[in-house]
Amino acid sequence: MNQGLGAHEGFVFQRFGPPRALSWLPINLGYEERELLDHFICTAPSTLAIFEPDKNEFLSLLVRLVLSDSSPSSVAVLQSALALSLFHRHGLQADVYRFKARVLRTLITSCNPSIESPTLVQHVAARMILCHLELLEMSNNGSLWYCHLVEAKYLIDNAGVDSQNSYGEFSRLVAWVDYHMVMSRFSLRHWHRNVEPVEEIQNSAPVEPETCLSRKVKGVSYYSHEILRHLYITFEIIQKPTNSLYHSDEYENFLRCLESRITDIVPSALEGTSDPVSDLNTAWMAMTELFKIAGLIYLRRASRNFSGTSPQIDTMVERAYLLLDDLGTFNLTFPLLIVGYEARTDKQRMRILEHIERAMTSSSLRSLHGLRSILQQIWVQDDLAMDYELDYLNKLDAVIGSYQIIPSFA
Repeated sequence: MNQGLGAHEGFVFQRFGPPRALSWLPINLGYEERELLDHFICTAPSTLAIFEPDKNEFLSLLVRLVLSDSSPSSVAVLQSALALSLFHRHGLQADVYRFKARVLRTLITSCNPSIESPTLVQHVAARMILCHLELLEMSNNGSLWYCHLVEAKYLIDNAGVDSQNSYGEFSRLVAWVDYHMVMSRFSLRHWHRNVEPVEEIQNSAPVEPETCLSRKVKGVSYYSHEILRHLYITFEIIQKPTNSLYHSDEYENFLRCLESRITDIVPSALEGTSDPVSDLNTAWMAMTELFKIAGLIYLRRASRNFSGTSPQIDTMVERAYLLLDDLGTFNLTFPLLIVGYEARTDKQRMRILEHIERAMTSSSLRSLHGLRSILQQIWVQDDLAMDYELDYLNKLDAVIGSYQIIPSFA
């Protein structure tokens, strides 16, 4: 019997053992804060959404940034980690706000136009951890997660990362930020402010437009995986039929070229690994293929605003289900949304819901909790449209736009 990749240690199903006491810290921590740091080390893989093959290795980078020195920027990373850990452990408490306030004060006072590494690296890490904390809270200030993300991206852009030959470990943080920027571009494409929430979505809250929503940032860097770079272009370039460009030969040629580039992506093993068929490599290749499939489905549907049946898309969907079965647990939301959108029978819908339920047992990502409601709304619309096909883009606009705050699909 095939147990699937979920029976082994791998990308999305890694488990940490009990937290080990850290033998040395460059700063003094009380007992409770020490416990919170240990808890962060244990729970970060299920709390942080990252496009990485090895979450253990990425977590080690964050811990090194916490323990690197006793500078204000290093303390900011620590305080953000403690805030996330405290929320994950006990929910929203006054101490969470206290930790967040400390982080923001430290980031503001230690930031200057000539900020350099390692301070820059620590600022980006602290902002991204705060971003994830705000995603978990989804409070009345729900757009704050996007503001922290934009601020992290702004720091990277100002550092001129694209003009540098090597940023070492910083490149991994850049890729982390870029992954969330790509997924937020998808959200913003279909999200509309001041839209009344639908009854099925309970996690919405009104929010005033923030300055960060209109702040201009650069596109993704070359540090990001090629599928993410192509997804970003896809979310940027898709036009609606009402746009005059939609009917131009130039637009059609660009779409064909983009589809060809995504199709030509070959999921490959990690560089520098001795065993190309290890569990880690196999899981990484499966994950990148899932994003490739989701990207192709979205591109074909959205670029032609087509919701009808397609044998080619049906084949890709079935391949995606096989990959999900092999992975056992997969908790990144975008591929689950796009593949789940295609579910037309009760059997297919139960199949994708089972994958979501399985992911929720091992992950606290807030996006997974809203995904089920989003898919059910899409399916209801499909079932009500018995004699005609609904507009693909309008369906996404209606469902995602029903949120009063920006949803994340990272």
